[in-house]
Amino acid sequence: MQAKSIVGEILSAGLLLVGCGGVETNVEEEALLETREDALPFCGNESYWIDIYSDASLTRWVGFKFCSCNETAHISGRQTAFAVTDFYSVCR
Repeated sequence: MQAKSIVGEILSAGLLLVGCGGVETNVEEEALLETREDALPFCGNESYWIDIYSDASLTRWVGFKFCSCNETAHISGRQTAFAVTDFYSVCR
């Protein structure tokens, strides 16, 4: 039993150390990013559907990207690095 509590204390101390000394964030820059609206990409000669997930387990769907030949892309939800391309085609 005592070994488990020692491991717990070590982990707790490690987690506290990780949070110390981080880079300070600029509140004004964060506010600008929250309200920024970038132009949607032009699809060009591509057509695709990409599902976006919250993490690498790909179990929680959070958004999508959709492109149709020679149109502007449709993007909805939250964008992350965890994506699955469901459909891709080159337009003729």
